[in-house]
Amino acid sequence: MIWEIAKKEFLLNLMTFKFAVGTILCVVLIAVFVPVLADDYQQRLQKYSQQVTDNEVRLRQVKAYRVLTPTIYRRPQVLSVFSNGLEKRLEDSTIIDFGVIPEINPGPAEINPYLSIFSAFDVLLIFKIVMSALALLIAYDVVSGEKEQGTLSLTLSNNVCRAHVLLGKLLAGTLALAVPTTAAFIIGLLLLLGFPSIDLQAPDWARIGGMYVASLAFVLAVYNVGLLFSCLTRSSALALVLGLFFWVLAIVVIPNGSIYLARRLQPIQTAEAKDEQIRLLKGQFKKERLEEFYKLPRGGLESDSGGPFEAYGPAGGTFNYYASICVPACVEVWKKRVQMETSLKTKYAQKIWNAEHDYVSSLAKQANLAESLGRISPTCLYDNIMSSLAGTDLADFQAWTTAARTYRDSIIAYIRSKTDDLRSESYFTQSTESDRVKFEKVPDAERRKLAEEVKQREKPLNLKDLPHFTYSTTIGQSLRRAGMDLVFLLMFNVLFYALSFVAFQRYDVR
Repeated sequence: MIWEIAKKEFLLNLMTFKFAVGTILCVVLIAVFVPVLADDYQQRLQKYSQQVTDNEVRLRQVKAYRVLTPTIYRRPQVLSVFSNGLEKRLEDSTIIDFGVIPEINPGPAEINPYLSIFSAFDVLLIFKIVMSALALLIAYDVVSGEKEQGTLSLTLSNNVCRAHVLLGKLLAGTLALAVPTTAAFIIGLLLLLGFPSIDLQAPDWARIGGMYVASLAFVLAVYNVGLLFSCLTRSSALALVLGLFFWVLAIVVIPNGSIYLARRLQPIQTAEAKDEQIRLLKGQFKKERLEEFYKLPRGGLESDSGGPFEAYGPAGGTFNYYASICVPACVEVWKKRVQMETSLKTKYAQKIWNAEHDYVSSLAKQANLAESLGRISPTCLYDNIMSSLAGTDLADFQAWTTAARTYRDSIIAYIRSKTDDLRSESYFTQSTESDRVKFEKVPDAERRKLAEEVKQREKPLNLKDLPHFTYSTTIGQSLRRAGMDLVFLLMFNVLFYALSFVAFQRYDVR
């Protein structure tokens, strides 16, 4: 009997004008915008590939470990087509250096990029608006509409259990909503696979499967809300008004209201205050660096302008440096200089990172509070699940930044191992002892020529054993991040169906 009721309701839904319009609108939007989103991803992927290539070219030209500062980039996520998340709002690159500790760049001004009132356009937005509205329009009159037509009392007069009737209507609604949901995913994926640079791997297909389940659970949650209002009212018009009120509440009010409340309940330090703190730290670094420079022996590197290591011989520029590293006394000064400079860079990098990390952590806490407050809405739950599975959520950026810090540690360890913990001359020069002996013996007029010879003889470092940066999020990690919200979304379905069941048991069909 349940299947008979479901079959009848399902066929009736398929023949309605609202179902046809909603399905066609969803499919058309997917067909129009997925190619645009895929092309945008393809352009970002090409930019990423070019940046990685340029970085490799720069590394092949490095001639001293002192200037070995690779840049790493975060690869665009192919599933950002489904959910943009924070993909375009946060920095996706960082330099690896003694003086920089990678941290998420939260963007300028007073804006918390983790909290967004206006959603970026993606497949997620189509489902949140079009599919949720379709689910509501299908559900609002499944009980009250039949009551108005008199068919509900006729059905129940045939000794049919009310529980079976309601379960049949739920099953029919699920099947009806599965049609546009499945069509949208199939069309979207076919369009995606038409782009040459998009190659979906097994983990991507698993994520897409999770997105499909989450999408169906989301539209079914809205359907259950409409079913509840239909069971609570005797008029389908009133059920529709209540359903639309809930739709606006769930789609607009709660997501934006949770952001507003989070900003009120957990105020944070302003970006200007953080930037001022960092500016002062950089000023302290420059001051301490200059003070330490003047404490070092000159080794013949006095400058007419009073600054250390700024002039040597009759000309400036490149000659100054290559001339200085050919003088034995100067080389010893350079050793002390780079060790002092690196020590200060490391010291102030930690201080600056502490200031940045405190600010970013406060932004993240504010965003997490807004996320927790928004969990009363199925829309927020759905948003969290999709961004987690797409790899565009805050947790993924935090994991990438943590991996970047680990990579920085490995690069620093690599440089130290190659330069005897920065004590070796190879950290800053390729000149040899014979160059210095020769430089001391030749007249001043010939020293420029010798310095040029030293420069021309330099070869790029052999960096074949340089550690490579790798980062990826496993499907297990994504599912763990999305798991709690998916459970809440399923519980939302169970709760509202249970309330509908109780209301339907007391429903007056006369």
